[in-house]
Amino acid sequence: MQFAVNVPTSAGDSVHSQLAFCDEISWEAQVEFASAMETFGFDGIAVPDHVMTGSGPTTECFVTLAGIARETEDVYLYPKTVNNHFRNPALMAKQAATLDSVSGGRLKLGMGAGWKESEALAYGYDWPDAPTRLRMMEESIRIVQRLWTEETVTFDGDYYSLDGAMCRPHPVQNPRPQIMVGGGGESFTLRIAAKCADAWNFWGPPEVMQHKLDVLERHCAGYGRPFDEIERSWFARCLIREDEAELSALLDEHFARFKPENVAESEYPLVGTPETVRERLETFEEMGFEEVVVEFVDFPETTSAELFAKHVAPAFQ
Repeated sequence: MQFAVNVPTSAGDSVHSQLAFCDEISWEAQVEFASAMETFGFDGIAVPDHVMTGSGPTTECFVTLAGIARETEDVYLYPKTVNNHFRNPALMAKQAATLDSVSGGRLKLGMGAGWKESEALAYGYDWPDAPTRLRMMEESIRIVQRLWTEETVTFDGDYYSLDGAMCRPHPVQNPRPQIMVGGGGESFTLRIAAKCADAWNFWGPPEVMQHKLDVLERHCAGYGRPFDEIERSWFARCLIREDEAELSALLDEHFARFKPENVAESEYPLVGTPETVRERLETFEEMGFEEVVVEFVDFPETTSAELFAKHVAPAFQ
């Protein structure tokens, strides 16, 4: 099992921020944290794709990862999950191929249709309905895959068109970097993952994830594609302490959302001692998950990350 760590691109008063120890994001905190994750032995660095979350600074995904690429050597670099609606797919293919090149072949591209309407409208983007955005994402994936592997691409789709486009140099990885599709929509997202993706990522408790896997497998069968060709990936927020009294105090004072009585049924955070976290992860290993993307909510502190690297990850290697 591989473990990637989410490096936040925003903090502060956003309702989506869970970072109680970080009032405002900074490049210095991001790069120091990312470098520490590589030192601890994590496999990848994931960066979300937003342009405006809350009232504080938000750093752009690809530029942030390019900076992290310069300061790291081995971790894979994971735009997770790119909002397809923000970029022309040919330009995105070029950005991603360049990131793979400057990092020596460390890109893994996560793709999504976007979900945060307010930031898109604030930046002047239109915002089609979800089925339309997902169909656009499917076309984008087809375009990216072709641009990464063909000399020139001409494409006439429902949403995008290319006329002799080139994406040279191609990515370093041969035949191309992995493309992950993120999301749990059963009619569109999981169908697109079954048809186009190398990996699939979602979040939730074991019973939800097993149901999604069953749907994904049915879509694979419909396309005549082996289900095991798709890497299974799970996302979770995480807070670890060795001392249960210290953990309880943190939950009371800073992370009330992650107290058992406050956790929504759709969530399944990795909160507890290292032993508790290992037990939770064993379930996902048994379900065939090959990657876990973790967001340590005590960022920019590294306490949870160090405990995870020392006491949890070795059990899954």
